[in-house]
Amino acid sequence: MKRLLSLSVFALAAACQTYDFEPVQPIAITQTTQSTKVVARRLKPNLMILVDKSGSMASAVPCQGGGCTRASELRTAMGQFLSQASTIARMGLTFFPGDVVASNDQCQPATTITVRLPPPSPADTDDMPLVMNASRVAAEIQRLGVANGVPLAGGTPTGASLAFLSGYDGLLDDGDNRQDFVLLLTDGLPNCNPRNEFSCAVMPPPPQNLCTLGTNAMGASNCVGVFCARGYLDQSGVVANVRALRARNISTIVVGFGADFATPEALTVLNAMAAEGGFARRCPNGTNAECGDPNGVTNRCVNNTCEKQFYAAANASDLARALVDIQNLLGNEDPCTYSLADRPASERFLAVIINGTTTPSGPATWTLTQTGNVQFTGALCDRVKASTTADPLNVEFRIVNTL
Repeated sequence: MKRLLSLSVFALAAACQTYDFEPVQPIAITQTTQSTKVVARRLKPNLMILVDKSGSMASAVPCQGGGCTRASELRTAMGQFLSQASTIARMGLTFFPGDVVASNDQCQPATTITVRLPPPSPADTDDMPLVMNASRVAAEIQRLGVANGVPLAGGTPTGASLAFLSGYDGLLDDGDNRQDFVLLLTDGLPNCNPRNEFSCAVMPPPPQNLCTLGTNAMGASNCVGVFCARGYLDQSGVVANVRALRARNISTIVVGFGADFATPEALTVLNAMAAEGGFARRCPNGTNAECGDPNGVTNRCVNNTCEKQFYAAANASDLARALVDIQNLLGNEDPCTYSLADRPASERFLAVIINGTTTPSGPATWTLTQTGNVQFTGALCDRVKASTTADPLNVEFRIVNTL
């Protein structure tokens, strides 16, 4: 009884005592979740190449020796690409605009598949059809802008030509379990939309009211008469057509070729096309080099996104570098290396979840590299490489950051 009383007195004394605590700043955290379905042994994708053959492709470009045009530079780069990467995809080809001479319409969209995709095949056991198709595509592109070849004429009906490809049956076979892509190679700003929201009769402030046909000798706009609407920059129309392709699981890779993409209005429309197409250029590690320009002169990394989200190419060398990047995008990259949208401070702030199960880091699972990539290793890397369309891996990265 005495012991209980003494304890009670002690507790009462303790209750009356005061303590001083250091104030603690509350910690705010955010979590970024990045999910992907890993299919390392994926069937070769379908790649329809949509090539601009408008009149501006005859424009001269600086090159060693002189005498180069946008068309000749395109022929050079695509010839190298198609010979070196003939088996990365099942390739086809379409030119735009269509036959502007026969139709007497400078805005005639693409109406013909020049080289169809190879016939359907249940598995990729034979590369010969891919090589043969790439060879046919290369041969047609080498005719671009040469005597008795593919003439350069007309406007840039990019939106309507993309809409034409959205109905091509070779890209709509959902039973083949293949990825579908359109590789757009264009040197001019999209126009030729007769339902353009901007026209000579609707003049909003710049840059939306850009006339893509320039001015005449008197300084007046050439976007008049039949080109009152069709001559103006078509942004909403072409972006809508890229979006419609994406809704049918067809991604669009945008390559702006030439010198017409330096203006703010050009960047706006090409960036919007790249974003809607699913291949906006990112720089997850925050470096200009990831945007193809280490010095940040022509393309900088801003908030983990490149200022030019499309692939910009002023000449054959630029185009060749862009095509190498695109080749990697189509499946030649290391399936055991992944870039993260956010960069965690350390592995302690990163959770890697494979098919719903959290997988700790380690020599047989994964590590976080100094550049902020997740590198699958050992048995987990082998498991990633063995994934197929029928048996994919669902991978989720959860990154916690303090504010």
